[in-house]
Amino acid sequence: MNKLTFMSELSRKLRRLPKEDYDDAMKYYAEYFLDAGVDDNQDVTQMVGTVDEVASRIIDEASEKHLEKVENEGGPKNNSKAIWYIILGIFAAPIALPVAIALVSIVFAVFVTAIAVVGALLISGAAVVFSGVAVIIAAFWTESMAQMLFILGAGLICISGGVMLCIAFYKLGEALIKGLIKLVSSIGRKNKKEVSTGGANK
Repeated sequence: MNKLTFMSELSRKLRRLPKEDYDDAMKYYAEYFLDAGVDDNQDVTQMVGTVDEVASRIIDEASEKHLEKVENEGGPKNNSKAIWYIILGIFAAPIALPVAIALVSIVFAVFVTAIAVVGALLISGAAVVFSGVAVIIAAFWTESMAQMLFILGAGLICISGGVMLCIAFYKLGEALIKGLIKLVSSIGRKNKKEVSTGGANK
């Protein structure tokens, strides 16, 4: 495969990467071939490997970079990027398409379940906060000052407790998502290595 065909195929396989990672990868290989003095008819796969191997390697490296961001910074944006890279990595792996689709479906189901559980916990925390607000409002319709102060105190306890629950559930959810990302990513890398080793031994 000559460099023009290689770059065209590589561009197609990396088109779903974020623009920054896509541009960096394409620029690297364009400069690599230029510095190596590769002519238009030379087979470049002997130098860098097949397009599938290169694309898989690029996605793995980008995934590692974003997994480090998840580990160090967290946040929904980094988490969603890491999940996207895991999905891209599965499709870039040298496995049959039905197997890749099945793996992506499992990954999707796991993360949707985790998000649903965390969402339900956050809603329960928010419900405690709103119940506290309702209790405080009701306090102003009491018949005595003592009752009002007691109910106001109960309402404030509900609000503060609900806020703390929301924060705790959010942190728990973030830790859970991080753990799932690391687990799925490590399983994916292990499976890729096994597939590559099996292919090399044939």
